[in-house]
This record gives sequence, C-alpha cells and structure tokens, in this order.
Amino acid sequence: MASNKNKRVIRFTLNDEDYRAFGRYRIMYTEGGRKLVNRQRITYFISGLAIAALFTVFHVEHNFTILAYIVAAVVGIGGPLMAERILLRQQDNTIQASKDSIERIHPDENIVTLSDDELITEAGEDRQVFDYKDIKLVDLTDDAIYVWMSDTMIMPFPKHAFKGMPEMKAAYDWLQAKIKAKGGDAAGDGK
Repeated sequence: MASNKNKRVIRFTLNDEDYRAFGRYRIMYTEGGRKLVNRQRITYFISGLAIAALFTVFHVEHNFTILAYIVAAVVGIGGPLMAERILLRQQDNTIQASKDSIERIHPDENIVTLSDDELITEAGEDRQVFDYKDIKLVDLTDDAIYVWMSDTMIMPFPKHAFKGMPEMKAAYDWLQAKIKAKGGDAAGDGK
C-alpha cells in the first residue's frame, strides 16, 4: 500500500503548446526522433543527387539544366540543413489540423500522484500505477518534465502544472531521489 505521508499531486490539462513542446522534445532528443531527422537528411541528399544525375544523363536545354542543378543543390544541401525545422513545421501543421478532430486526445484533466512508493497517473477512466524503480529516464526541460516509462511511453508534466520553474525543478529532484531510493537506473545527476 502506498504511503500518503509525502504525497504530491500534479494536475494539468494538456494544451496545443504542450503537444508542440513534446513533439520538439521527441524529435530533438529521442533516439527515434534523431533517426527520423537523419532519414530526412539522407532523403533530401539523395533527391538532390538524383535530380543532378537525371539532368546530367538526359540532356535538355542548357538554361534548364543550370536551373535543375540549382534546384538539386538547394534540395541536396538545404534539405539536410533544414530537416529538423521541416519536421517541426510538419508537426505543428498536424497539431493545428487535428485541433477539432475526434482523433485528438484532450483529457479533461490529468492527475499525477507522486507518493513515497509509486507514481500514479489518471486521465479520465485511465489509471496507471508505476514503481519508481521501473522509470527509465526523467528529463527536465524549460517546457516540462518528461518521465520515460519505456522507450516509447513518455509522460509530460508541463511547466504550467507548477507555480514556476523552481517548483518544477523541485518535483524533478524529488522524482530523481525516489528513483534512486528505489534502486532505479534513471536517477542521474540532474540538470
């Protein structure tokens, strides 16, 4: 049975900015996100080479060939440099497009209870209980605390759920201490 002595309750409703921040975090800092960015870079580079090769092999008017080489250079060099921004913009467009969609998950309220023994999340009728030792990673950013329950399940605790950054940092430190006390691997030095 979980002790209620040192229980902390965090309440929040996710908004569009939380989804954007989570997407940025996922793209910029997770292994899957980095793979996606690198795949995009390779795709743009190969596309640029393919355009250049196509107009080298099949001769057309000289001015059009020069234009094709310029397009190939923009795609082959600019694409890899802009891959992160392009993915982030695509994500923002998807969030905006899903705003009024039935697929959009917007629970009325998320309730996260941090007790001495376990972390409990509740959103609508969904209730999950996690032992601190099973948490894979806890990461603190300017936007949220991200709690990794697995390689694919990441729970954001957004900044607006706290009174400010000092309270968010205190919750992060508290989580790290609980993970360490329970023998988990995720407790690092913190930021």
